[in-house]
Amino acid sequence: MNVHPKRWQALNFLIAGAFLSPLDYFIVNMALPSIKKSLNASDHQLQMVIAIYGLTYAALVVCGGRLGDIYGRKKIFIAGLYTFLFSSLACAFSPDVTWLITFRLFQGVGASLLAPQVLASIKDLFNSQEQPKAVSIFSSVFGLASVIGQLFGGILLSMHWGNFSWEMVFLVNVPITIICILGIHFTMGNNNPKEQTGIDFVGALLLVIALLFLICPLIFGQKFEWAWWIFGIFVTGIVLIILFLKHEKKQLKDNRPILIEPALLQQKPFALSLLIIFFYNFTAGLFICYPYYLQQFLHQNSMQTGFAIIPYGLAFFLAPLVTSRVQLNVSKMIYIGLGLLMTGFLISAAVFYFQHKPSFVTHLTLFIAGFGHGTIMPVMMRTAISLVSKDKAGQASGLVSIGIQIGSVTGGAVIGTLFFNLIPILGFTEAFAAALGMIGIFQLAGLWARNRLSKIIN
Repeated sequence: MNVHPKRWQALNFLIAGAFLSPLDYFIVNMALPSIKKSLNASDHQLQMVIAIYGLTYAALVVCGGRLGDIYGRKKIFIAGLYTFLFSSLACAFSPDVTWLITFRLFQGVGASLLAPQVLASIKDLFNSQEQPKAVSIFSSVFGLASVIGQLFGGILLSMHWGNFSWEMVFLVNVPITIICILGIHFTMGNNNPKEQTGIDFVGALLLVIALLFLICPLIFGQKFEWAWWIFGIFVTGIVLIILFLKHEKKQLKDNRPILIEPALLQQKPFALSLLIIFFYNFTAGLFICYPYYLQQFLHQNSMQTGFAIIPYGLAFFLAPLVTSRVQLNVSKMIYIGLGLLMTGFLISAAVFYFQHKPSFVTHLTLFIAGFGHGTIMPVMMRTAISLVSKDKAGQASGLVSIGIQIGSVTGGAVIGTLFFNLIPILGFTEAFAAALGMIGIFQLAGLWARNRLSKIIN
């Protein structure tokens, strides 16, 4: 008999809490035009509203997992829920966009505490026979985040809630987090903390600052006419990344806690896998540009915008369920996933260039792109972990999570900057088509890495 009689109830609350992390990313994208109007925000500030959340999450997610090991996963999960709760309230009542960006940083902190606890808790709560079912439930629910985030965001924004508009995409987190806090409290026990080996907070801080120094110049470069100090900030970011890696090596040499083990990045197959993961997550640019294009140029309401993204999100959800039944080797699956992703975006770019608005054809091409995304994601996650030894699996999982988040943030910054900067030069439609086309073109880097990886594996 399992020692955790309420494990399935606890899993529901764990998944609901962790689901807030990706849901918040997609749902806030829907509110960008409303935030722009209400807070008089610039396009660069809107990009930072998205980017700061992902950057903080990316840098701290490994720390979040280690905190769960040290102090107990229940305690850290609840701490993450409280952080997410109060930061969501603060976001909703932000007096200006600067405060909103600041509070989004704290939302990223909360998200970094939530997500790592779920898989670790599944291992604690369920026996070996039940774990595959629990993990599959967890994975399938995350596939719906893009659909639910866009659609639910559209519904919230289209309804009149007194004087609230964009604030509702943050206030909706409040009842969910409260329910999860109560649910976890009554259904889940705290795991026995491991030996307290400490957390590399210095490394985490270095990584956050380095990523900010690398991303911010991409976002604000055009605004300041690419002044020399913009390039100086970018170079400083590169220097900080080097210092971060040197810091990690020193920590490892002195037998102190580390955030990332540098040796993993020196393993060529694993590094190539991270490169593929990095570039296919440039698809995050779609979720910044598409809602903005539909609402600002085509003057569609938030409900229409929410429905427009469903083909991509639905395919993204269905692809893992379908491709899991296909018996093909890893190399071919990577090629198929990246090929569909690139083809879908390039054809979508061409169709939007000539048609200007969504149609059956664009729904179909975005479905193809979404299917490619849903195909490549689980394949690469499994492949990356399989390329390292068992004792490095935890570190590798953390690096994969960081790669996903940094890819999303960088992709959002690069594609978003291209889109916003081209609007006054080429016009809305041409800028949007160029943004979609660039997402597809960036997958060529993934295909190059896939060819190198295939040769090494074979």
